[in-house]
Amino acid sequence: MAKTVTLLANAAATAGDKTAVNVGGLTPFLPGRKARAIFDATGQTGTAPAWAIDGSDDNDTWVADIATSVVAAGSAAVEVVCYKYMRVSVTTAAGSTAGTLSVHLEGLG
Repeated sequence: MAKTVTLLANAAATAGDKTAVNVGGLTPFLPGRKARAIFDATGQTGTAPAWAIDGSDDNDTWVADIATSVVAAGSAAVEVVCYKYMRVSVTTAAGSTAGTLSVHLEGLG
């Protein structure tokens, strides 16, 4: 069974940065390793929100958009390189109804 860590749990699809999560000390999410980011969206209507994952080695200087996804409803997965700190950002808010999104990292191999 693959190990997972939650980056975001049931957050509204409103524009802005979400809380950073320190994943750098958790195997298999060590900095530089690859993981699968799983975006799970529910309840959005109208324009789908654009989500991004940002990474940081120091929780201060961020590398934007290391992974992106537009998820109207359902789920999508992308491969991402891990950083010590990672956060989810909404770059374009949802259309008529914001809905919610959860994002998990799943360890690869």
